[in-house]
Amino acid sequence: MRSLPRSLDPLPDETITGFVLRLAHRLGTTPAEILLRTGLAPGGSPGLPTRLPLSFQYHLDDAHLTVFARATLLMPAEVADMLLAPLGQRYGPLNPAFTPRNTPARMIYDNPWVLTRSTRYCPPCLTGNGTPIQDRHGGPWQRLWRLPMIFLCVRHQRLLAHQCPSCGVLAQSTHAGSAIARLTDDTLNPRQCRSAKMRPAPTGKPARACGADLARQDALSGEPDTATMNVLLQVQRRLVELLAAGGPETTMSTGARVPVAHYFADLRALVAMIFRTWPEARPYASTPALAAALDAEYASRTAQAQPLLNTAGKKKTSKPYTVPPQDPLAMGAVLDIAYQLLATTELDEAREFLAPLVQRLREDDRALSIYLSRPAWISTPLRAAVADNVPSGAHPGHGR
Repeated sequence: MRSLPRSLDPLPDETITGFVLRLAHRLGTTPAEILLRTGLAPGGSPGLPTRLPLSFQYHLDDAHLTVFARATLLMPAEVADMLLAPLGQRYGPLNPAFTPRNTPARMIYDNPWVLTRSTRYCPPCLTGNGTPIQDRHGGPWQRLWRLPMIFLCVRHQRLLAHQCPSCGVLAQSTHAGSAIARLTDDTLNPRQCRSAKMRPAPTGKPARACGADLARQDALSGEPDTATMNVLLQVQRRLVELLAAGGPETTMSTGARVPVAHYFADLRALVAMIFRTWPEARPYASTPALAAALDAEYASRTAQAQPLLNTAGKKKTSKPYTVPPQDPLAMGAVLDIAYQLLATTELDEAREFLAPLVQRLREDDRALSIYLSRPAWISTPLRAAVADNVPSGAHPGHGR
């Protein structure tokens, strides 16, 4: 496959989908044409591709990676750094050791702990850094924004957005199994919303894109109060530090040091435990605003779970409680509590603080209790902390 006449340097932490959008915009063509000319078009269909497989965000086999690198004038390592798979070395929900998903396709499909069909974003980051290339084509759509545990931009000290401020659709949401929407549209800047506008009646023509500038900041909702933002910044800074290449190899989890990937798996499990047993952990909410956000999130999850009680077959009533929140404030609020519970320095202390949640979960959802304690789901220290011999009278007190 021949190289493109011009390419771009990848931006820090840029996704491969964001790179394709910027490259198409620079060359004045469609994302579909870029996929075709860089070897990312799914085989077997004539003409321009109609989709980019979701799994290509996570992993490219050697053949696809080599061809894409050659066509875009990049090194294979530069291409690999635009994929989500390398994050699994530190991020447990993308690590095969903590999931039964043993292929790239299974890892990315129906995994709620990676955002494959939409993304969060920071408007100032999308605006770019003021260089001519970013002024024209935008800043990077970042890989870390695809991880639900990233809810805040540390650089700009603001919550991430997750919806288009104009149409209200999840940002850059996709359909039909494609990682990029509107592949044949050459009119959109990479910063613009690609969601389809609703039509009052069928017309036979494709719906136009929303096209809103997601780098706009005037349409965004207000930030939380200063005390709440300080708490969220502390949590997010620590998680970003753990995810960074070259960051710490281990960290504390319930009184013992564990590999960083194990720690993120533990956070995932505690999020499910906190929501399923709410309001047991409410005393640990660091500010009233965070407690209120979790009250609202729990009410929404309970409403989702209620209809499942009357369905035939396997109820799956636990599922609404195990997925991460879409709303960045709610995500930060629940991670603040999980962060505190894992920060205990002794196993006995961890058992004491977790006891009310563990007991409530066993009473209300025994199946989920067993599932969350499986070796393939949490670290050995956390498994010891939620073991059967927890104290019976403990209740978490407020504090950091």
